[in-house]
Amino acid sequence: MEREVRLLQGERWANFRRPSALLFGFQVSLLVAMVASIASRAWYEHLWVAVLLTAVTVAAFAPAVLRRQERRWWFYYVAGIYAYTIARSFADNAGFAVRTEYAAEFDRWLFLGLQPVTFLQQRFFDPTNVSLLDWSAVWVHWSFFVVPHVLAVAIFVRWRRWFPEYVMIIVGTMWLGLVFFFLVPTAPPWLASQLGALDQVYRIMDFVGGRVSLATYRHFYASLGEPNSVAAVPSIHMATTYGLYLWARYRLPAVAPALLVYSGIMALALVYLGEHFVFDLLVGIACATAVAVSVESVAPRVVRRPVPEPALAPVDA
Repeated sequence: MEREVRLLQGERWANFRRPSALLFGFQVSLLVAMVASIASRAWYEHLWVAVLLTAVTVAAFAPAVLRRQERRWWFYYVAGIYAYTIARSFADNAGFAVRTEYAAEFDRWLFLGLQPVTFLQQRFFDPTNVSLLDWSAVWVHWSFFVVPHVLAVAIFVRWRRWFPEYVMIIVGTMWLGLVFFFLVPTAPPWLASQLGALDQVYRIMDFVGGRVSLATYRHFYASLGEPNSVAAVPSIHMATTYGLYLWARYRLPAVAPALLVYSGIMALALVYLGEHFVFDLLVGIACATAVAVSVESVAPRVVRRPVPEPALAPVDA
């Protein structure tokens, strides 16, 4: 019996030492490195790190792409968001003038002269007293950096056959938004207010972030927001959360209503916090809808289910 256990352990260790297993581990480590690079801001402070990491990751995943292995969708997801984040940081340097007024004017027209962001802040925000509403709205905003990725893991584990469509909708929506960032750089309400194009609008997130941990808040904002503060149209927060709903609508109808409510709460939080105009949200919804419709038409041709890989090498699944 003891000899059989040792043989089994030896087989398992031999499997982990196989070239395919080593390649799998290397691929995973590269995707983790991409995530760490964004969180640590290494990609922004040392651009060569981002270029090198992207090139090595593309080379490492080339076999998975050519063989149409399922893991290639994680490459598309992580590397796609990574490349989007880098490109977004340069969008405000494309030579186009920053717009500060057209989104605010649209909101006034839509709401018959009322400016939603100033209306909400004047009635519910007190800069001398951070309230539970402020905390709640900020946490909803920050959930954007967690919820889509947690859902991605859950979908891959439980509903893997629909994971490719999820990746295409989420990453495709971000890249469509990126086109707007380059062509029409637009200031969010809080920045438009600082530039004199709007009445007093606070960036409520600054008040709450300082209460959590000022150093941590500044670090993550520098990593995720500071490289480009005029990427307000479309709202990627709104586009992505609405994209979650669009993905689930025809695949997990029982979950779809909850995701629609989540996107609605996100919309209210974004306006109240001074992060976006209603116009930004509507453009985000339009982008997500356009991508989702496109995915529905191209997915049957793009997504070809791969042939299952050998059971003796689960690391290749």
